[in-house]
Amino acid sequence: MDEQKKWITLETAARIRHFRRLSALSQEELAFRAGLNPAYLGQVERGLKCPTIDTLYKISNALGVSLSELLNFDNSFEFSDSALDRIKVLLSCVPERKTAQLLKLLENLILLLTM
Repeated sequence: MDEQKKWITLETAARIRHFRRLSALSQEELAFRAGLNPAYLGQVERGLKCPTIDTLYKISNALGVSLSELLNFDNSFEFSDSALDRIKVLLSCVPERKTAQLLKLLENLILLLTM
């Protein structure tokens, strides 16, 4: 998967999980409402599968949000200014040659934390 597609897939997964949790739904319940296999929905939420527009439409309807709201990455989760400042300080300590490794590590950590 190329980097942009991977980013979009992970952002979409995070948005689905966010709205599912806001709705107090289990993955199984959301899958049932959307007419999807629960195992497949789990893979979508972990960023392992890239869903079609049709599947995203079913998920958004089941969540009670519009497809455009589900895919509105500009309105993604925000950090407080102090958290962003701390992250910037920590990142400034990483040698430039190691940034790709750090990004990969962060992506994997986020996947683990969101399972």
